[in-house]
Amino acid sequence: MMLRWLALLLLLGNALLLFWYGQQRQLAEPAPEATLKNLHLLHELDRSAQLQPRELQCYRLGVFMSESELQRARGLLADKGFVIERQDAQSAVIGYHLRVSVPADAEARIQLLDELALAGWVPQTDAGDFVLGPFVGDEAQQAARTERQALMAVLDVDVRQVPIPDPDPGHDLLVSIPAGDELDDVLRQLLLSGWPGIKIEKKSCEGVARP
Repeated sequence: MMLRWLALLLLLGNALLLFWYGQQRQLAEPAPEATLKNLHLLHELDRSAQLQPRELQCYRLGVFMSESELQRARGLLADKGFVIERQDAQSAVIGYHLRVSVPADAEARIQLLDELALAGWVPQTDAGDFVLGPFVGDEAQQAARTERQALMAVLDVDVRQVPIPDPDPGHDLLVSIPAGDELDDVLRQLLLSGWPGIKIEKKSCEGVARP
């Protein structure tokens, strides 16, 4: 008789233990409906909550004076996975001319030519001006300015100093990479050794197409 009661008590204890375990597990796991309510489709997200494209940083490489050199550098950078755009190099000034308006009166024109000859100039004529120069080299701007001031003082005429643009300024490459990355030192040295004199400058990415 005693054994029967012990067996019943054991069965009851096991039943209570299983019931308690089931309750604890149910409390620990979130209800499926509550979980689903927190899920949102991509189109339901607020625009400000959606992922923004990663910012870019850009480098200007140049100047490349020949098409073959530009394409060789472009191929090297493309192999590294960079986004590259070709751009015209900024126009450079290679020297200066001095220009003096040609007098309408023939006698005044001859007199001005004589005075210029005494100053050591035999000018060319272009678009209604006597053209003096060119002044080139590292001191071109200062040399042209000094001669202009001297001529204006001696001849009492208006002398204009006009820059001479480079007719073939070459091309640059604009390289864009994700912000936080850098042109690694190995690639930088490779570019500098392959193209001595090339400049690598960080530039604004305004207007650059995103990959």
